[in-house]
Amino acid sequence: MVADRRGTRRTGALTRASVRRGSGQRPRRPEEEDEGTTGRMRFVQSPTTWLLGILLAVVTVTFQDVLTASVKTILPLDRVPDRLSPQNAIDVVEVKDVKDIGYYVVRGAEDAGSAADRKIIEEISSGGPWRKGRKAVDAGNAEWMITVQGRAAQQVRITDIVPVLEGGRCEKPLGGSLAHFPSQGVMDVIPLELEVDAPRPRLKISGKDGKDAEPFFTGPQAKHITLNQNETEAFIVRATASTGYCRWRYRVHYEVGGGTAEMTINGPGGKPFELTARMTDASGYRKVYFPSFDCLPSGPPPPHSWYEQTGADYARDRRSGKVPPCPKG
Repeated sequence: MVADRRGTRRTGALTRASVRRGSGQRPRRPEEEDEGTTGRMRFVQSPTTWLLGILLAVVTVTFQDVLTASVKTILPLDRVPDRLSPQNAIDVVEVKDVKDIGYYVVRGAEDAGSAADRKIIEEISSGGPWRKGRKAVDAGNAEWMITVQGRAAQQVRITDIVPVLEGGRCEKPLGGSLAHFPSQGVMDVIPLELEVDAPRPRLKISGKDGKDAEPFFTGPQAKHITLNQNETEAFIVRATASTGYCRWRYRVHYEVGGGTAEMTINGPGGKPFELTARMTDASGYRKVYFPSFDCLPSGPPPPHSWYEQTGADYARDRRSGKVPPCPKG
């Protein structure tokens, strides 16, 4: 029996010591935990660590700039996002009246008369700033030169320019006094045409060999205008009206940085463009003022370089369709 008990002890049965050794990792003592935390804080607060962080940030920014430059050389300019807001990608440099010669209507007013008319007509014939007072309106046709400039670092592509009528439609032609005078010269720019009182007014360009005008921005022959950074482009819009008095602004659609945006082109002073059709019966005008080449001279030239008639007399003299003699006095 004694021998059997000794054999049992030699079987390697689990003892308290073996259970403690195989139970897992010994838990840290408090002093050891404090020691580890202090070591990490020393690493974070080390000047070397801060220097490495700054160097890493510089390298990251430099890499981003190099990557952006590389992308710009591979992709088209107008497909790269721009830091400038798309709404500010185009700047309107100038809106200028360049009508060479034509008719104007001096608005009717309670205090209107020959003296008031002559003052405005003097400004028109001398190229003065008559448009600021908005006392006269182009009649029959108008010519405006619009100059725009690209501001974005990427190329801007103008895909359409649409006239937007105030109130959605034109009104009846304006009355008042009618004046026929030259204005200013015209530069060599993109010539566009606009029949502003048409059912659906669109900007057009004359076809080859004087053929009918075709849409500029739409249709099978659609074109566009591109602007690089700081590049300017000028286009002239020859607007006509045959039935009504129209006020409008231009809505410009364009693409930049892979997206689309819109902007508005206003007339001088932020006001709408204006154009009125001429009355079919000139007797409806208070007065009519016209230059010497509008009639056949029959005496000394007038003191102001233009002739003056009532609307009724002007209509009577031109009923035959021929150029009448110049009025006397």
